[in-house]
Amino acid sequence: MYQKTDEIIWNLCLKGDRKAFEVLYRRYYPILYNYGKIYSKDTDLVKNCLQNFFVKLMCNYSSLSETASVRCYLLKAFRYALYNELKSEQIRNGKLVCCPDEILTVRSDQFLDEEDLSPRNELISAAFRKLSSKQQEILYLYYIRELTHDEIANLLNINYQSSKNLLFRSIAKLRDLLLSDPSLNDK
Repeated sequence: MYQKTDEIIWNLCLKGDRKAFEVLYRRYYPILYNYGKIYSKDTDLVKNCLQNFFVKLMCNYSSLSETASVRCYLLKAFRYALYNELKSEQIRNGKLVCCPDEILTVRSDQFLDEEDLSPRNELISAAFRKLSSKQQEILYLYYIRELTHDEIANLLNINYQSSKNLLFRSIAKLRDLLLSDPSLNDK
């Protein structure tokens, strides 16, 4: 069953096949967990949210629909579930922030190699942290998660061209930050 494509597994899930949900869970749990960790330091919150997310998928299989990209569908749906969980957490803590961008803020330390103390990595990490949350997110989605622009556009609720433009501007900004670093001019 592990050899089946995501689409076949998804179609079985649409019929309520529990084994297909198990395969989907095993295949996507690490990806979704790592994606959730870029938004929250609270790994228990991310794990609980992910567990609840898969339980809801399984219980509500009859309301699921076909999709062109299972990976993108799951990332987008989990992002929405995590947003709601983080918003609820803020309400419980009395710190409600109205803007979704402020609730879903990328934590770059979750996908940069902070253990690599080489001067080159420290420069890249410092420059990367100066990018906006959206710029960090698109670089993560495109280069780490290897999503296409269509998938990124769908996930972030932007159009295809906006995805390409955001990626281009993010790369240009990162390049400018790196080139403007005086320590690079010494080499």
